[in-house]
Amino acid sequence: MEKNLKLNNSLNKSNIFNKYINNKYKLVPFKTMINYVGETRYIPSEFKEWNNNIYYYNFNNIKILPVYNINLNKLLKSYFDLYFLSKNVKKNNSLIIKKKNRFSLKKIFISKADLKHTSSKLIITIYIFNRERIILIKNLIYLYSLHFKTKLYLEENKDILFFESFKEILNKNFKIFNKFKLKFNLNNLKFKDVMLYKLSKLLSKFYKKKIEFNIINLNSYKYNSDIVTDIFKIKVVKPNSKLLKIMKFITKKSLSSRYRIGLKEDKDKTRISKSINYNLLQNKYKNLNISVIIKNIKFNETIKNIYNITNETNENIIYNSIKYKLVGGVKLEIKGRLTRRYRADRSRFYSRIEGTLQNIDSSFKGLSSKLYRSKINSNMQYSIDVYKRHVGSYAVKGWISGR
Repeated sequence: MEKNLKLNNSLNKSNIFNKYINNKYKLVPFKTMINYVGETRYIPSEFKEWNNNIYYYNFNNIKILPVYNINLNKLLKSYFDLYFLSKNVKKNNSLIIKKKNRFSLKKIFISKADLKHTSSKLIITIYIFNRERIILIKNLIYLYSLHFKTKLYLEENKDILFFESFKEILNKNFKIFNKFKLKFNLNNLKFKDVMLYKLSKLLSKFYKKKIEFNIINLNSYKYNSDIVTDIFKIKVVKPNSKLLKIMKFITKKSLSSRYRIGLKEDKDKTRISKSINYNLLQNKYKNLNISVIIKNIKFNETIKNIYNITNETNENIIYNSIKYKLVGGVKLEIKGRLTRRYRADRSRFYSRIEGTLQNIDSSFKGLSSKLYRSKINSNMQYSIDVYKRHVGSYAVKGWISGR
């Protein structure tokens, strides 16, 4: 036994086995690494960056497109401003009615068209705030309830003289109700495929492509800068309009009361101390091997626990992943001939801001964010519009930031 032990020790001490044997499969020590991965940077859609997205090999094909785009925006506005004209109206009165509809706030407001060209078709996206529909529904409900109440009252009091006195009032209400109903049907007809098909046929003559409409209906005017500037522009047209009051009203109404309270308390502007997200899978475990993650537990249950999955619908998951849904700040600027009387005054300049236009993630929280072309923040919308007044022309600018 002693001789065998001596032989084994001598063999271990010898360097022959270490030098001349080719070990292809060597044991590598299992080094555990802890990751420090932060939240992924939010990248919004590039569709917002370009109003007109097109590619042509020959530059001469693009020269006519700016003229087509101006005509397209005019045609879309006139399409959504359609109305019924009675037979008794004369030609001179029809021009006055057109002007009233153009400057009225009880209509369908649309944004400038965003275009995306492909080889076979053109996709036109429009943001719409249908204020006419909201007002018509309120009026129809009120008239219907009034007509129903008077009818019940007359059935209870069956007096002939009393009935004849109320007969004219009922007929008037019924005529007004039918008038509003016609307007409501026309409003719905503008968004149906029958009318949109005729409009697409007309536009395809310009672009020589199939045209597809992507109409997005907004709950409020504050979610699009083009619509905000359009409303402000219409309110300023009147000669006796008070600019500062109008600007104050639009900017304050576009921001919610909850967010204004939050701005004072600086709830959203708190800086994040570390950009490391410990809820991520890479930071929870030392390795991403399944043997490390799963330990005598079912696979489906572990995935649900890791990613904090609840029984949410796909719509809620997508909606929660989108940023800049709420309005963080509004800025309005107006410059031009804004005097009330007919005199050659210099151009005036007014501006008002409510909230913040800064990107809260990058400027306060210390998180990285994407920039659009010409160094515009990804959380911001910008629009400009020009119009004429009885004294002269003026320009309106609008900025809306999300948070």
